[in-house]
Amino acid sequence: MALHDRWERLSMSDRTAFLARRAAAGRWPYGAQEGWQRGRPWQPMRPLVIAHRDYEALGAVAERLLRLAVDSCRRRATTVGELREVMHDRCPQRLLTPAGPLEHDEVLRVARPDVLVCQGVPKFLELNISAAIYGIPALDRMADAYARLWAGAALTVPAPILAARSALLAALMSRRSGPGRRLLVPTWRSGFGQAAKLGNRRALRAYLRPTVESATSAGLDVVVEDLSRLRTDGHGRLYAGNARVDMVLNWFHTWMITGDSGGVEAIATALAAGTVELFLPETMRLLRSKQVLAWLYEDLDLLSAEDRSLVLSHVPWTAWAGPRQPCEDRDAVVRRALRERERERENLVLKPADEGSGRGVVFGTDLDDHSWRTLVTESARQQTVVVQQRVDSDSVWMPFLDPSSGAQCDLRLPYVLSPFLVGGRICGALVRHAGPDRTGSRVINLGAGAVANTTLLTERTPDHGPSATRRR
Repeated sequence: MALHDRWERLSMSDRTAFLARRAAAGRWPYGAQEGWQRGRPWQPMRPLVIAHRDYEALGAVAERLLRLAVDSCRRRATTVGELREVMHDRCPQRLLTPAGPLEHDEVLRVARPDVLVCQGVPKFLELNISAAIYGIPALDRMADAYARLWAGAALTVPAPILAARSALLAALMSRRSGPGRRLLVPTWRSGFGQAAKLGNRRALRAYLRPTVESATSAGLDVVVEDLSRLRTDGHGRLYAGNARVDMVLNWFHTWMITGDSGGVEAIATALAAGTVELFLPETMRLLRSKQVLAWLYEDLDLLSAEDRSLVLSHVPWTAWAGPRQPCEDRDAVVRRALRERERERENLVLKPADEGSGRGVVFGTDLDDHSWRTLVTESARQQTVVVQQRVDSDSVWMPFLDPSSGAQCDLRLPYVLSPFLVGGRICGALVRHAGPDRTGSRVINLGAGAVANTTLLTERTPDHGPSATRRR
């Protein structure tokens, strides 16, 4: 697999006509509710274009790496509670089931790894196995809008993320014993995250409408209700108002919830009674830690030759250090961090293991040896951190539009490609790159001013070779 943007290989006349239609369309609303456009005048005029075969190959690599990540956790813990202890996790987990086993298919229902493409090779910087992944309908709609602007059949949309998630929900519900097939899509109050951005329950309910419609189309009975109106009966069964619930689409962080009037505890009671299931188990939040990538490197000798090659090819070298680590091991990481930063081809980056959105990221080349040693040492005494080989992303030419003025410009920019995996299958993608007004940041993140985009695929070509089988 050599993953490259294929835009410039398309017909010039088709590209010119496409960009003219995109300019005439003006400002697109996709991502406005998520805050992706807040304070950003410029919008991308075209998607990243990937060959269909490369996109599928990326999905196969991602799926295997995710399963290897769970394997690395299972080598260190047999239950969720044990894994939390190994990770020294102290974040409040109100819906965690400490005695629960670590099952691949349960904790890998939805993931959105962050990938930098370096000389055509995908490098996985984070696995993002997490419940609170927003913007799915916006990305699907953006891809559809791009496809409608393209004349002919040369470009197609990836499998829609929302439909894939609803299909997985329906499949999980069909396995439950008894007639229950009712899904709760809750609203909630929070001082952070998507609910806080939208401001009130009415806006959140409107935001959730595509999710409700998609799940209903998949054959599910969906009830939308606020967490504050949840209760359990004497048998531990969960009710939303007067409707009994069998599964909860819990894409909120429980430690951020405010004013739920015992609703989260009602879910916890039903979970303990075995009468309800979370679509996104809270265990997933543990596995999103970048420490898991370091464990993949610690376990290289335990992997098959094929899996070892996969990790070495697609995961930058990563090591972890933290307060629960023996001093000699921590010192070894610090020594490696100093030694490797001296080699120009392997500059290092320090990252908090459990943070996201680029928070706390420090590039080793920005510091002298003494400051770098002090930073790594002191950071590791306070929290779990990882030291990771820096990856320089390939760049693409991207045209931009300022819908307010009609101005256009072209820039060559690095990007982050974040495909979704739902039930182990790749679908959709979030693409992020800088915009014309914010080109200096080395952290390509929406919170740091990056622009949201997505991808289209070149038309599938017949495969005359032997059929490939998905490894498990």
